[in-house]
Amino acid sequence: MDHTLEETSQHDEVGTLTPDSPYSKVVQIDVYQETPTVRARIETDNGELYVVSNGKEAIGHVAIPSVLGVEGDYFYQGDYDVIYEHNQDKVVIKQLLDLVFVQPSEKPASFKKISFQAMDVFLLTPEYTASRGYNAYAFGIDKKSGEAFAITFKNAARVWETVNYEKVSTPENENEKLVVTTRDTRGEGDTLTVEYRFDRDSKQFIAE
Repeated sequence: MDHTLEETSQHDEVGTLTPDSPYSKVVQIDVYQETPTVRARIETDNGELYVVSNGKEAIGHVAIPSVLGVEGDYFYQGDYDVIYEHNQDKVVIKQLLDLVFVQPSEKPASFKKISFQAMDVFLLTPEYTASRGYNAYAFGIDKKSGEAFAITFKNAARVWETVNYEKVSTPENENEKLVVTTRDTRGEGDTLTVEYRFDRDSKQFIAE
């Protein structure tokens, strides 16, 4: 693989992941680098939303085809900042620690946009393949003020950083509620549809 990114650690543990890593048997690490690199981005109506590496990042590829991806898919792991640039202001709205990206190309991933009356929601799905559904982070941008913020998901008493959605469907807005079809763990291959209402004070989608 031809990487044009700056290498800052001369073969420091290249080719290895920690033994307890779920990726260690299928991923080959090619290089470590510390150059801030954008891994996802989207132009919004009011500015740019993007994800950039912060600190040491492992760069590699899928060496053995698996549920993670096909051979040659690009693998990135590290700490990342989610940044929103609006009216020449740059704001870090969330830090994603020890995050993994798996993508079919070196191009930055995009976000899925879902429009609501008062805000736009942007879903970031770092891994483009999934055996048990996709896990996505959510970010909102207020249409009136332009404020950007991270969104969490509350289901019963638990709060989640991500939402899981089933492989053949994507979350959508139905009557100002986020409707998500997810895997139902109570049965093999079953799915479950959940409706979330948005709470502006807590910046949460709350399951109903």
